[in-house]
Amino acid sequence: MFDFIFTFLGITPLFLLKIVFLSLFFFYIIFSIILFRQTKMMIRVVEAGISPVILTVTFIHLLASIGLFLFVFFFF
Repeated sequence: MFDFIFTFLGITPLFLLKIVFLSLFFFYIIFSIILFRQTKMMIRVVEAGISPVILTVTFIHLLASIGLFLFVFFFF
């Protein structure tokens, strides 16, 4: 049955796996955006000396998740 689907639609199992990974990484990017926004709101409320460092770490996390999505999109 799966051979019929792959032959009829011209979709390989690797392509389906790529779609699954891309959709999961898309949700991970949404999570990273929410995490970054929540951190910015927390820094406004709680002022501490380490606040810029925490914001920088969450921004790097956001960039890394976007980079991971692009890596899977172009090279997988």
